[in-house]
Amino acid sequence: MNTAVIAANRVAVRQILVAAMAAIIAVSGLAATALAKPALAAADTPTIVLVHGAFASPSAWDKVATALGKDGYETMTPALALGSIDGDVAIVRAALDSIAGEKILVAHSYGGFVISNAAAGRTDVVGLVFTAAYVPDKDESIASLNEGFAPPAFLAPGHLAFAPAFPYVIIDPRFFGDDFAQDLNPKLAAEMAASQHPTSLGIFGSPSGTGAWHDLPSWYAVSAADRVIDPELQRFMAERAGSTVVQFDDASHAGGFTHYATRLVKLIEQAAVVTAS
Repeated sequence: MNTAVIAANRVAVRQILVAAMAAIIAVSGLAATALAKPALAAADTPTIVLVHGAFASPSAWDKVATALGKDGYETMTPALALGSIDGDVAIVRAALDSIAGEKILVAHSYGGFVISNAAAGRTDVVGLVFTAAYVPDKDESIASLNEGFAPPAFLAPGHLAFAPAFPYVIIDPRFFGDDFAQDLNPKLAAEMAASQHPTSLGIFGSPSGTGAWHDLPSWYAVSAADRVIDPELQRFMAERAGSTVVQFDDASHAGGFTHYATRLVKLIEQAAVVTAS
């Protein structure tokens, strides 16, 4: 083989190697971009902080949290002590402090009282979602909000039981299903009754600070068959807060995060999209 042919072959090999390296770099770049996109999307997605109500625990949110996780949302479910409003607000604020980026607070029942105070003055909370929840304003208490509306069914004589002692109570399991969860099958209602967390009566008379809903967009799912928070009171609080409202027609007090969990998840995700930076 003469010198000219050898030189030509070397040039061809060099060109092939250059092209191959360029292809490798291009493919690597595409792969890096593909890997980066989910991370970027995750960073832009608010964390959903789910706050339970009285007599309950974080496990109340299991169905909702699982569905949000499948849709790519990070969730946190802080455990309230249920001893005082100030103590529970501090628990939620500490949870918020531990999470980077923006958050949406979601609450059921008494949890609405907690998040209305915990989110006050914070720039990292971008929205509030309530399901069958209290939405207080300054100096209002759960007791004062209930004035003029049907009282919680569990306040009927004998429906509360001390556990373990005053001022901590639970709903007597004999009445829990009818008072709290009449739309659930009896087995599930009995399981919820057995897993109750004692709650201090003091939280029902404690005053609120200024509600964060004055400064934040909110969404409210009304449980129209609720026997704990009068549906008319729910509508009043939602209207006052300027909330986007949906109604779960046959929902008990527990119905929003059980029978209607799929629709509640959609409402939460709507809030996440609307408030996206």
